[in-house]
Amino acid sequence: MQNINKPTISSFFSGMGGLDYGFKDLFNIQWANESNPHAASCYTANIVPHIRIGDITEIPLNEIPSSTGFIGGPTCIDYSSDGANRGESGEHGKLVWVYLEMIRNLLPEFFLFENVAGLFDRHFRTFQKLLDHYEKTGFNVSWAILNASHFGVAQNRKRVFIAGIRKDLGFHFKFPYPPMIKRSVQDAFHNLPSPDTIGARERVLGSFPNHTATWESPTPARIQDVILFPRNQRRGMRRLEWDRPSPTITAHISKDGREFLHPVENRRITVREALRLSGFPDDFILPASIPLSAQYRCIGNCVAYPVASALAKSMYQQLMYTERRDLA
Repeated sequence: MQNINKPTISSFFSGMGGLDYGFKDLFNIQWANESNPHAASCYTANIVPHIRIGDITEIPLNEIPSSTGFIGGPTCIDYSSDGANRGESGEHGKLVWVYLEMIRNLLPEFFLFENVAGLFDRHFRTFQKLLDHYEKTGFNVSWAILNASHFGVAQNRKRVFIAGIRKDLGFHFKFPYPPMIKRSVQDAFHNLPSPDTIGARERVLGSFPNHTATWESPTPARIQDVILFPRNQRRGMRRLEWDRPSPTITAHISKDGREFLHPVENRRITVREALRLSGFPDDFILPASIPLSAQYRCIGNCVAYPVASALAKSMYQQLMYTERRDLA
């Protein structure tokens, strides 16, 4: 399908492109924005070569193209129990309203909003206000909390999604029904070779893309010491279990990965293993020029690929059905 035949997308808070990677085959991503240069480098390597790097609040509205749809996940740290948890009063928390203002001013046919489940669980008043404002802006609004583990991803990863369909289109978005395919860590890691061992500051892809292990943080000796002699630590050592999905991978994995230790080897999981636990194919590659800590952080902030793909297919099918119905 040529781009000219595809509905167009503008992407906000694009990160490394987890959500966009699911949309790129069915939609023409004509504009994207990300403030973090490392995440933007991941994005250009895997999605489209054009992305506007910078603070979205400093980009004039007239520089954002009119698109069929907007997709985006405003920075979630202020709604996350693993982060600052300041809610909408935090500098990052305010970005949910920035995204709403972009949508209010440019009125695409649809929008998709993504954030951590904490926005619903711990900041429900903000969540409800968002729903009310989107309705008043002129959208039929629906929402869902989706767990990536129900979409064939070997990770328990809950995210809240809000979808809006402009009211003149005459329908509400129906979220995809999860296929409830269960996958374990062992399923995700199957056929991976042993990782190359590198230093923490080395920037190499490895013989198998992004499959390198650093033993500086934490070292095997440190892992063994803490396992044998537990201490009163805020974040303890935790091995993944072969026969279960991984717990939610967070951006904190970029610091030491002690909560995401390989099931049997004395090391944290590699970037490739983290990508597999997020459902990404092995041809999704994070450039070696990006520091390893930034690679892990990108994965900790992303939307699992099978979830993004299911959302894109559902949105495309429902938009195309409406278009055909209007032509009949």
